[in-house]
Amino acid sequence: RLMPRQRALQLFEELEPRDQEELLGVLKESDVEELVADLDPAETSRVMRGLPKPMVRQLEAILRKGGAGARAAQVASYPDKSVGALMRTRYHTVLPRWTCKEALARVSAGTRLRFIENTYLDTLIVVDPQDHFLGTVTLKELVVAPADMPVSELMHGQPQVFVPEMDQEQGARLFHHYKLDCAAVIDRDRKVLGVVLDSDMDEVTAEETEEDIAKMAGTTAEDLDVTSAVQSVRNRLPWLAITCVGQLLVSAVIHSFEVTLSRLVALATFMPLIAAMGGNVGSQSAIMVVRSLASGAIAPADRGRTVFRDLRVGLMLGFVYSAVMVGAAHAFYGGRFGWDFSLVIGLGTLTSMSIAATLGALVPFVFQRFGIDPATATGPLVTTLTDLISTASYLAFASLLLSV
Repeated sequence: RLMPRQRALQLFEELEPRDQEELLGVLKESDVEELVADLDPAETSRVMRGLPKPMVRQLEAILRKGGAGARAAQVASYPDKSVGALMRTRYHTVLPRWTCKEALARVSAGTRLRFIENTYLDTLIVVDPQDHFLGTVTLKELVVAPADMPVSELMHGQPQVFVPEMDQEQGARLFHHYKLDCAAVIDRDRKVLGVVLDSDMDEVTAEETEEDIAKMAGTTAEDLDVTSAVQSVRNRLPWLAITCVGQLLVSAVIHSFEVTLSRLVALATFMPLIAAMGGNVGSQSAIMVVRSLASGAIAPADRGRTVFRDLRVGLMLGFVYSAVMVGAAHAFYGGRFGWDFSLVIGLGTLTSMSIAATLGALVPFVFQRFGIDPATATGPLVTTLTDLISTASYLAFASLLLSV
């Protein structure tokens, strides 16, 4: 109430949904009406998505009274994770036949100072008289160009079509690939519905990155903000259950080689190290592939080459560290068991790291093929399979080569 109207509006947009809800609940209806009247309809729809239904109905009634309800309802009708939910509806269009001087005059006349913070002016949308999208022109180009130059001579095409139903993550990839500052969102008739900005897409990328990292860790992005221990347990429990079941299988493998281990207890010394080396390599490969899939850096035709590349990486790293492990094993136990024991340690390390790197690259593609988010299950599965295969192969080599 104490702030100037425009500053109060800026502050409201920055608040968390729960704080916006609390504020709307204590303000007078006239104050709420004044506040939401100045919001961009796209921002209003974002606010409404985070509010309880009774308050949404109250806001809709206020918006209808002010005549802004239809535009906000249109934006709110698009799915949460769609480009349409992000688009801004306060922008300016110009006709290609206008001169730069005429276009600037019309933009100036059509922009209200009270809406300046919520009106996108950096890029103007070029349309025909029927409001069909033709291209874009930047405001700074209009300012410095000759006054009598037609807008059509400055117009730029848009490399990709953005429709409101497009997934936000796909839109963010296109923005990154084409280095866009702004893109027009159009319907099937190529009529302009709104614009999306690079700043909005940067937020999408940051959210997706946070979500993917949380999933790779076996939890959710929401868990970072959870204060309840019970809720945090609910988020983490399913993924830890997968790891627990996998490690029980590893224990079963170790149990099946109990005779081998009882005869040569020194084998147990290197089991955690071999499993850890494979697990690290597998996690590295999986994280890189999952992020590349999320950013669109890997095309479907590149999948086989990516898996083969990580296999070679695993083999090369495996040869390096197996040599180190052979030397360490011989230094510890060479006098008692000879070079055969050291060779088993080296082979176990090589097998673990090469298989782990291959699985880390392959598993995300398999999940994607079956419509499962690779970030969700790749981490637990790669870790479990790596431990299982590395332990089984290591003990199998020991049984074959050491005759125990």
